[in-house]
This record gives sequence, C-alpha cells and structure tokens, in this order.
Amino acid sequence: MFPILNNAATEPLDLTFIEQIMHDVTNPETWLNIGTKILAAIALIVVALILVRIANRVINNFFSYKPKSKKIQGNPKRNQTLINVLQNAATVVIWFVVIMMILETFNLPVRTLLAGAGVVGLAVGFGAQSLVKDMITGFFIILENQFDKSDFVRINSTGTTIGEGEVISFSLRATKIQGWEGELIVIPNGSISEVVNFSRYNAISMLDINLSLDEDLDEVEDILSSYFEENWKNEETLVSVPEVLGLQGIENGESIMRIMLETEPMEHFGATRRMRKRIKNHLATKGIYISVPKMDIQDFDVAGNE
Repeated sequence: MFPILNNAATEPLDLTFIEQIMHDVTNPETWLNIGTKILAAIALIVVALILVRIANRVINNFFSYKPKSKKIQGNPKRNQTLINVLQNAATVVIWFVVIMMILETFNLPVRTLLAGAGVVGLAVGFGAQSLVKDMITGFFIILENQFDKSDFVRINSTGTTIGEGEVISFSLRATKIQGWEGELIVIPNGSISEVVNFSRYNAISMLDINLSLDEDLDEVEDILSSYFEENWKNEETLVSVPEVLGLQGIENGESIMRIMLETEPMEHFGATRRMRKRIKNHLATKGIYISVPKMDIQDFDVAGNE
C-alpha cells in the first residue's frame, strides 16, 4: 500500500488549463480585443439610437407633408395612427438588427441561437395563438381604416360592449381607450368583433319641446323656423339649419314638438343642451312657455251613486 501511495503522491499535477487562463488574463492583447469589442458594441448602440430618431423623424415628416391638392391630403387622425404603428415597427426592426450585430461582434453563434429560438418559438407559438390573432386583427383594423386615434368608438365582443370612449393609443397588439370617467381600457385586438365609430360622420340629435295643448302649433313652427334661419350659426357645432319636424305626439296633456339637429361628430350632446335653452328663452319672449305634465283627477260621489 505504501509504495502505491508514494507513487500517486509523486505524480505531477496538470496545470495546463490554469496556466492558459493566467496567460490570457495577463496578456495585453486579450484586454485590447475585449475593449475593442465593447467599444464596437457601444458604437452600434449609439448608431441604433440615431437610426431610430432618424426613422421616426422621416415617418413623421412624410405624413406631416401637406400637398397642395386637397384630394390627396390624408386624414390627420389616420395619419397619426399610421405614424405610431410605423414608428414602433421601425424601432423593433432596427434594434433587432443591431442586437444581432452585437452578438456577432462578440463571436457568439448567432445562427445557432436563431435556430434554437426558432424551435422554442415553434413550441411557444402553440401557446401564443391569441397574440398572433391580436396582431392579425390589428393589421386588418389599419387596412380597413375602422378607427383612428382620437376617434370615439364603442367596441363589442360577441355582442357585449367591452369598451366605449376615445381611442388614445393603437398598436398591432392592443387598443387603449379612455372611458367617460377617465378610466383607461386596454383591449386586445383579437377580442374586437364589432366596432361602432361615432367620429366619422355628422351626428343627428332629436330635440323634443313640450308645449301646452292650448298653443297654436302652426304658429310655434313658424316662430322656430324663423329663429333657426337667423340664428343657427350662433351654435358653432351645427352644420345645417335645424329642421322643425312637427308634432311628435301628445302625452300627459302636452304637445311634443320635435326638432332635428345635425352637428359635427360627437358634438350633439352639448349642442342639444344649448339649443334647448335658447329655444326655451326665445319662446318665452313670444309668450310661449314650456309646459309641465298634467293629470286630470275627478272626485266621484261614491255615496250618491249607491
């Protein structure tokens, strides 16, 4: 046993690997090579930042250019939507290319990494079908011009309203909407099955005025028509002269006079309130007042009928 132990103890240790590491660490060329690669990576990052800013500026200037012909001028809201989407896409592409170049600079096997990422991506793809659906739906929303940034929309999913408000942000994956009370609603594009856009065409509002049954309705119609012809432009949101449609119905002892207002998109709420006040004040100067519901109550002599 002792001779064997002595022979084992006398075997020299293999220090080649450690010596190689020490040689590389102490070699100035190693640090020079690493420093060169780090500087190259920093330069690529700076170039990427510059390219992103240039791309964003070019895209913004392209859509901000106003040609002399009105026929080829784009919708400002649609242009802003396209600017956001294209700038995001350009940023992703530029950074992807730069990251690949940085990996190549450090002699990392980019092709092997991409091949491995492809296999992993294939496996993840089966679980990311909703993401693919979101992006495809977002693409068709842009292609079909269903809505733009700043539009007021109602979004439904399988017949149920999931969001209503102003579009404040749109991307290929999701749409962000600000609701009536300022709440932020983030909706994946794949969940959008129906879009109601209130901002594309002029809004129509039906304004009902309650009058007494004793009023001369023909006279009231003439008064309102004359008033609208002379003063409708005082309401800036109106796009045409309000139209007196006539007697809409008789309820609770009142005559209901209906007036149709055509306003700019999404301006009918405020315009209806303001026009109701102006009509009420104008009719009052003519001795015509808004009526209140009446109920006819009769006192029957039950005892006398027995």
